[in-house]
Amino acid sequence: ASTLPASGGNDEPEADAEAPQDEVFDPRFAGNRYGVALHAALEHADFAAWRHWHAGDAAPADETRVIAEALGKEGYGADGIDDGIALTTRLVGQALTVALPEGVRLCDVPSEARRPEIEFQFALQPVRVEALFELLHAHGVVRDRQGFGLRQRLEGLMTGLIDLTYMHDGKWYVLDYKSNRLPTYDSAAMQRAMQHSEYDLQALIYTLALHRWLRFRLGDRYDYARDFGGTRYLFCRGLDPQIGTADGIHAWKPAAALIDALDTLFAGGHA
Repeated sequence: ASTLPASGGNDEPEADAEAPQDEVFDPRFAGNRYGVALHAALEHADFAAWRHWHAGDAAPADETRVIAEALGKEGYGADGIDDGIALTTRLVGQALTVALPEGVRLCDVPSEARRPEIEFQFALQPVRVEALFELLHAHGVVRDRQGFGLRQRLEGLMTGLIDLTYMHDGKWYVLDYKSNRLPTYDSAAMQRAMQHSEYDLQALIYTLALHRWLRFRLGDRYDYARDFGGTRYLFCRGLDPQIGTADGIHAWKPAAALIDALDTLFAGGHA
């Protein structure tokens, strides 16, 4: 079987080589442990409750309890819980109130138009690793990787967990939360982070998983170019809803030709 790095923070690096100069580093809230807590807080958040939140505000209504429970499950005790709640409130608030490229905020997406923590699996027919990387490299994905150790082919089940899928204005989106600390959060820095951690490969597989699900559910009514809006990777520490820039948001829509070829390859055909 083939499994992507699990969602829920488990793919967050333990430490980044560089960090923003204006952010005080607190090792208690870095790495996998904090990443899992942040993801849990976002998974269980009442999105609509954050609509009027602004930087510096406390978490609305019962959201402080949700955040405290998420931190507590990861072993954060009384000595760090207040600092953890303050930081997590800021990151959750930023993620839910920032304007996404398509013009909507997550806090304004109705509950019936989004689904958190979708687990997927699909069968892989025997795929030559060499053929897979020929396809990926031709489209500029994971160019620095040449293989998966000594493995010559992939087969079995591809499994993974998508943080959030949502629909807006007739289009479906895949969204992933990241707690990585980067030197800056402009497009170049995020692109480097996406490539360094191979999040671009992760985003591609997530896209294919949703593509297959939509095709199964909608049949001939589904068209990738028209109905899939793209992937949204939110680097939560770099988001600033007040400024309204694209900093902290990596948006990508894989080319239809790449998705079609990858779909065919995984189904046992030739890309």
